[in-house]
Amino acid sequence: MRLFQVGVLLLTLPLFGCKTETPVTEGALRVFITYATFRPKCLTLTVVDVHDASHTVSGEVKVEAGRLSDTRTGVILEQAGWSRDLRVTAEAHEGSCAGPIIARQSAEARFPTENVTDLGLDLRAEDLDDDGYFAAKQPYPGTDCDDDNAAIHPGATELCDGIDNNCAAGETDAPGETPFWVDADGDGHGAVGGLQAFGCVAPAGYAPSDDDCDDTDNDVHPGQAEFRCDGRDDNCDGVTDNDPFLVGTACTAPLGCAGVLTCQSASASTCISSEQPVEHFVDDDGDGQAGYSVGLGCTPPEAGATRMNTDCDEGSLVVRQGRTEACDRLDNDCNGQTDDGVAGCAATSWNEQTELGDVDARFDAVAVYSRGHGWLAGAASQVLHVVDGNVTSVTGCPGEWKSAWAANNGRVFLGSGAGRFGTVRPDELPAPCEDFGSGHAGAINGMVGFENEEDNVVTLYAVTSQGRILRWSYDDGGSTQQQPTVLAQVPANLRAIHGLDVTTLLAVGSETVSGVPRPVVYRASANGTTWTKEDLGVSNASGFLNGVQVLTPRLAYVAGDGALLLEHSRDAWTRLPAPTVAGGATPNLRALRAFGRTALYAVSSEVNDVHFFNGTTWSTVTPSPATLNALGGSGPGDVWATGHHGTLLRWTP
Repeated sequence: MRLFQVGVLLLTLPLFGCKTETPVTEGALRVFITYATFRPKCLTLTVVDVHDASHTVSGEVKVEAGRLSDTRTGVILEQAGWSRDLRVTAEAHEGSCAGPIIARQSAEARFPTENVTDLGLDLRAEDLDDDGYFAAKQPYPGTDCDDDNAAIHPGATELCDGIDNNCAAGETDAPGETPFWVDADGDGHGAVGGLQAFGCVAPAGYAPSDDDCDDTDNDVHPGQAEFRCDGRDDNCDGVTDNDPFLVGTACTAPLGCAGVLTCQSASASTCISSEQPVEHFVDDDGDGQAGYSVGLGCTPPEAGATRMNTDCDEGSLVVRQGRTEACDRLDNDCNGQTDDGVAGCAATSWNEQTELGDVDARFDAVAVYSRGHGWLAGAASQVLHVVDGNVTSVTGCPGEWKSAWAANNGRVFLGSGAGRFGTVRPDELPAPCEDFGSGHAGAINGMVGFENEEDNVVTLYAVTSQGRILRWSYDDGGSTQQQPTVLAQVPANLRAIHGLDVTTLLAVGSETVSGVPRPVVYRASANGTTWTKEDLGVSNASGFLNGVQVLTPRLAYVAGDGALLLEHSRDAWTRLPAPTVAGGATPNLRALRAFGRTALYAVSSEVNDVHFFNGTTWSTVTPSPATLNALGGSGPGDVWATGHHGTLLRWTP
């Protein structure tokens, strides 16, 4: 038998249309390699001797670049030493002959001794997107990880778009990858200066920012509200304990002291100040010097307050630093001593006069209009005009006089138990009193007046036992007079009224509650037409309030039964110490006259003494030969007391 020649001649020819014969005189094996719907970069043909695998030869089958379908022909010639039984394998490669096999077909053939034997091999592979890279499908997978997208294949530019564009290592090989930082506490923020990694998406345990100032606490990171007041920067903005704690921010502490916000606890900050508050004082009595304490503060607790305390009695116009000491039981110069340096003051006694009018005279009202000048009025039509030591009995003023008030020109106004008014002026004496009816029968127990010097009109306010509050405007010198009018009627038996003007009027007396008389105070509105009951804070007290004295718009005193003495300072009523008398009895205070916070006079029912309150303690300043009913005076150095048996006591040092 003839042996094959050494070597194999692989001749590849394109076949177009019909099959062509290859002119070969000796035997040959002609191989037709057909492929369709893909563009192989390389075709190879391998021939193996079935009986001796060491007899193998391969060769490249040339393809026409870019052709989608084709048939290539290879001719296998006789090879010396080989058997005639051959296995012929055609393979298509991706990219190059060294690339992965994407298609393969094998067939066994017997080499002819003469003429040509044809063998057909058909190759199939998928490159659906025609990008030159083949689907990674078995049995011969290519390298294209997405054969539906021509932009995705090995060698493509990797992008950070969530797709493995180059079919290698996901997106980790994308140029210009995003940096990520280790996020140990898992709060979505990487540690400042922490370990860095790159990628299109954050690797596990990494975050896209390196702005976490504490990567050990997942409550601490940018965007977090400051939630602890602890000296830590919870939101990593470079400031510790800012909003809402605002630590270190200037603030105003209690009492107006400048401070800074400081952590009070883990959940709150507070304003802490190193300033020391000081006591402030105001001028309540209008004498130009401040002495009423409005409390501690680094700034004035109220408008006009000062740190200088230069007035030791904010209820008296004759007490303040810089004044000259006078004999009046007041510390006029605020040096801590009373009546010091005033010769003979301590020995000054009360001038006692009795049986004025007659031995049975009872005076229930006194009205002093200047030093040493005043009026006494009482039962049985008793009316006296007093000028120093001279006493003039006034006739023609019939009535049971319960109250009196005198104008600066000396004109006296009287209120009777029958609800009538009387008036007379000193320069008209011995003329009788003018007489006016109030229109009501209740006793006029108290009155106070305010003068208008421009038109000589005096406006009187009076109270009655039937709870009426009357107003009467008297035109001094006028040919006709208006009739008194009722401003209001309250459910009380009213005994006294006082004020500096209509806006400060207070009316006092008693109301009946469950059959028990209770002390009561009514305050006037701005025009005096509305009266409001005050809360005195003494619900257990009983009896009447018999006297009232308004010293300033912010200071007033009332006194009554059961030794009740109340001070109204600013907006509050306070009960003051009660006087005690021999035997321990509780006296009823029948009248009150105040000249300041440290100079209050009262007369009582149990003893005939004149009581004095210096703001702290009570004392007796003079005994009386008879019961006293009324107090008056033009000032702290001109005090009058009157009552039964025609008694008049005066202290006028």
